[in-house]
Amino acid sequence: MHVFSLRRSTLQPRLFQQACRLASGSTRRIIARNKRLAAEQPPRPVRSPNEPRDEEEEAIRWFEKDMETGVTRRVEGNPEELEAQELRQKIAALERELKEYRNEESDEDMLAALEPADRAKVEKALKERNKHEADLTSGLTVSLDMPPLTVPLLKKFNQALREAAIAPAMITRRKELWRWYGRAKYSIPALSSMIPKKAWRLLWDLQSVDSPTNPDRLDHMEQLLRDMAVIDLNIMPDQPLVLIDTLLALGKVDQAIISWQQAYDSTSDPSESLLRLGVRLFSENGRLEKAQTILMQLFELFPEHDPRIILPILTADLRAGKDEMAFGCYVLMSQKLGDKMNMEDYDVVSLTFLEHNKKDYALAVFRDMMLRGPNKQISEEFLGVTGQNEAYEKVFERMQRLTESARDAGEVNAISLKSLSALPTPWHNKFFYGSWLKKLIGMRQLEAATKVVELMYERGIEPDPKHINGLIGGFFRSAVPELQERGEQMAWKMIQQRLLLKYNERRARRGESTEVVPSVRETEEGVEIPAHVARPVPTATIETFNVLALHYGIKEKWALIHHLDRMRRPAEYKMDTAFLNHILNMVFNTYHDDSRLWQRFLSEAKHVSPDIETYNILWTAQLEHLNPRLSRNKDRKGYPTPRQLFGLMTSWLQHYDLRKQALLIKEFTPEVYAKIISSFCLNKDFAGCLVALHGIARTYKEFPDPDIARIIMTGVANMAEAQPTTIRGRRGRQQLPASAARLKNTSKVMATLAQKRAEAALERGVDITALDVEARKEESLNLLSEFLRLVLVRVHEDAEVAESSIRQAAQAMQCPDIGTGDKDCSNV
Repeated sequence: MHVFSLRRSTLQPRLFQQACRLASGSTRRIIARNKRLAAEQPPRPVRSPNEPRDEEEEAIRWFEKDMETGVTRRVEGNPEELEAQELRQKIAALERELKEYRNEESDEDMLAALEPADRAKVEKALKERNKHEADLTSGLTVSLDMPPLTVPLLKKFNQALREAAIAPAMITRRKELWRWYGRAKYSIPALSSMIPKKAWRLLWDLQSVDSPTNPDRLDHMEQLLRDMAVIDLNIMPDQPLVLIDTLLALGKVDQAIISWQQAYDSTSDPSESLLRLGVRLFSENGRLEKAQTILMQLFELFPEHDPRIILPILTADLRAGKDEMAFGCYVLMSQKLGDKMNMEDYDVVSLTFLEHNKKDYALAVFRDMMLRGPNKQISEEFLGVTGQNEAYEKVFERMQRLTESARDAGEVNAISLKSLSALPTPWHNKFFYGSWLKKLIGMRQLEAATKVVELMYERGIEPDPKHINGLIGGFFRSAVPELQERGEQMAWKMIQQRLLLKYNERRARRGESTEVVPSVRETEEGVEIPAHVARPVPTATIETFNVLALHYGIKEKWALIHHLDRMRRPAEYKMDTAFLNHILNMVFNTYHDDSRLWQRFLSEAKHVSPDIETYNILWTAQLEHLNPRLSRNKDRKGYPTPRQLFGLMTSWLQHYDLRKQALLIKEFTPEVYAKIISSFCLNKDFAGCLVALHGIARTYKEFPDPDIARIIMTGVANMAEAQPTTIRGRRGRQQLPASAARLKNTSKVMATLAQKRAEAALERGVDITALDVEARKEESLNLLSEFLRLVLVRVHEDAEVAESSIRQAAQAMQCPDIGTGDKDCSNV
């Protein structure tokens, strides 16, 4: 005897039918109906030959095997998906069947088929279920005392109410409820007055659910609110305000204004929420007089209301061009807030003025903020007790906002002076002047920036080295000889200060007396001393050395960079990455000795981390090292091969964590890419070139462009030449083929290969010309990969030997597991 639980009988009606087969006289009717439902199931869809196939189906082919005969045949479509579709259809049919038979008669049939002990448990469960559903659906039924034509609609609506109350989370129940509510309301004009309050609450709760499955939420909410307003029914506090908010969200501003006015006229004692909404509603729509009238009434009836309600009117005044009235709104808000006005309030007002390009008013708000504390000091209650440094940063950020939209140096200076005049005297420090300097240098107003430095000296504030370094860099970038000379003098004076400081420290450690260099102002009278020389300057930092070395590198004054390196040692500054690059550039351009360059790199790399620019210099030297016309009389063993250099570059990058790698990868440029590929082509190492293409694509996300393809085809065309001719072009030395005919033939092979790949892709249903950008990049990489494989097969006369050479190159270049593209090149 099978034992059936209530859950199993509910979820599996066919098991229920088996249990009732001997106990009920209606069994034959149930079986006949099941056969009819099974016959109505649609057959498995058959794909037409011309119907386009899904991309997944193109990638996966499905087969089935007869376990008795062992015969295997291909099937169309995913069998699991087809089976799932059949199961969904069966589940839907069973749910319809269960819905049809779920009544008292079916319950009696099921109970009659059970044993007495099981029957008692099921009866108890059924009673509890029926009681729970009765509690949920009580008070929802709409009266059926209506004309005969409308009774079916009311029955459907009542049924939808009951089902939605039992399962409110079901999307289909929510949609069915709204559908039958709309039909019943259309056919029965008096429906709104017949619906119980509990039913209204259920309708509102379901239709106001904020969910992607409820896209018409706002429209349904508006309709329900209007229907409830007709019968003067309130199911929530401030229900008229909810209607106005809903109309505003729908963009129905005029209707929202009419609804607000109706709510306002319907009462002699308007609520605080209604008045607050009115201020926002009318100010956002340009009716300023009306908004101000409501605002005065709001403060009259509710004096303790938050004064920040004035902000919408302030913004509306600025939009209307009434700047003075907007500033008056700010004054009124600050008066009403008093000590409760905080930094965020000042920020909101100041940014509002700045957004409408009212810098003078924003500056006035900033001055009020700075004068807030007692005795013109910033009080701890205002800025917080987290320390002066954080207070500096907060005010510093606000000063930056004031100068961000300045159009010229005069406006920057005016705003900065006014801002600084509002600061307390102890706050006149280099941080605020530094922001001013940064703005002027970015605008290339170097004379104005120099005057700011002079102002700092006059105020007794010594500039920070980074500020002077920035000014010196601006002088060098100006391309004005007088300013560049001034920058050099300032930089060397800073270096002199550093050398003197360290010299005195060393003498003090030895117990010797320190030396004092006489001030420039103590020199002979009558000589006019420039201000940038007469002023004391801060001591140099390593950034000062880098700025000066960059300037000398651009001017190709290599001897002065060498002198800077000598001065760095007594200044007791360790070499950083930027200065290392300047030194390597100096060594390469001074001696043109790649062995000497490599040895200097190895000695310094023990203490300094290189970057992409460092390897750019090394690859530039690699090109010169491999060029037979330039390195004919040199020892070719003193510099690493392209494979070794690429392997070193790969292991260097993998040494860092992912965040650092992401920063370094951004510095990789097409210039470095071209130098790497050119080096492999000059070395006639096409297996290494193939690995480098894929290594760069996977590591640096750079894919070959037409320039890279041209370099590779030129290298292949020059394979037979011992000493290919070279010229100096815009992008450095470029190879020229000794025979234009070989380059032409190489181009034909590349074109033929591209055409065959396009035809093969078209047979798979892929149009290469219609691919997206990323797919096209991959296609260009695979095209070059197949072309290089074809070259290697022709060179080694064996495909296996060619693949072995590629694997050896990948191992030597620290990329043993990298994929190297398509291999189908034997038929070209």
